[in-house]
Amino acid sequence: MITFSEFMQSRNVTDSPRGAFLAEVKTLINAGAFPAVQSWPELYRVISRRHASDETITLARQLWREYRKLEAVGVPA
Repeated sequence: MITFSEFMQSRNVTDSPRGAFLAEVKTLINAGAFPAVQSWPELYRVISRRHASDETITLARQLWREYRKLEAVGVPA
């Protein structure tokens, strides 16, 4: 199964708030500074500790839902 970090690495960075969030997370993943989150509460804690805005939290929640949909259908890593 694909991990959340692998999912995030597979997303395209665009010139948008979502793209900015993806770019930041990818940087953290590449630096080994992003934990292996396995639930929305874990991801929420990670981004909250980084003082994420409400918009960023909403974007993260949307990405988490996209990830869970792929995970549910068994997309391999």
